[in-house]
Amino acid sequence: MDAGPYFRLGLGPSVFEDGRLTQFGGPTDSTIKFRTGFAGDGAIGYAFNRYVAADFEVGGVGAEIKSVPGYFSYRTYLGSVSYLANVTLSCPIPRTIVVPYIGVGAGGSTMVFDTDGFGDNYVGLYGSDSDTVFAWQARAGLRFRLNSQMSLGIGYKYFATEDFSFSYPPAFPGSGPNLPIAFDGIRAHSVLFTFQMNF
Repeated sequence: MDAGPYFRLGLGPSVFEDGRLTQFGGPTDSTIKFRTGFAGDGAIGYAFNRYVAADFEVGGVGAEIKSVPGYFSYRTYLGSVSYLANVTLSCPIPRTIVVPYIGVGAGGSTMVFDTDGFGDNYVGLYGSDSDTVFAWQARAGLRFRLNSQMSLGIGYKYFATEDFSFSYPPAFPGSGPNLPIAFDGIRAHSVLFTFQMNF
């Protein structure tokens, strides 16, 4: 089918670039290393023809913090729930089932910091908080048409956000101000295995 609505699902591993903790109560500058995480997305869109399509995507990507010099970290995760508008350009290879594509998207991301214990020698944080920031992505990959409606694929996604911050109340309510904690934006590289259905 050259034109019409479609939906797409994707799932796969994600590798975060080293991040940076920029505030923990006061200014700081500490490198964050992550364990390998996971990414997934789902999109509903419309193909205008065999070459150009646009869709709205809801996605998620997250990873556990492995280490931050000078801080302890126990079951601490950074994650993103994103909502992006995408444009995709496809180039079907004649007389084959292969469809290479590239795409870009932009929108928002709700960043979530969740921990069972994160802090330094003086302060420990527990629980979760969120912040919403601008996000964008770039995609490229291959789809393999099973028939005129269904295709399987594999693709690469680069996902990035603006810097974000959180605010944690003191352990004893009323004992002091909230503790600000801030990070540089995430940069994640994901490989997604995809399924697409055209109508």
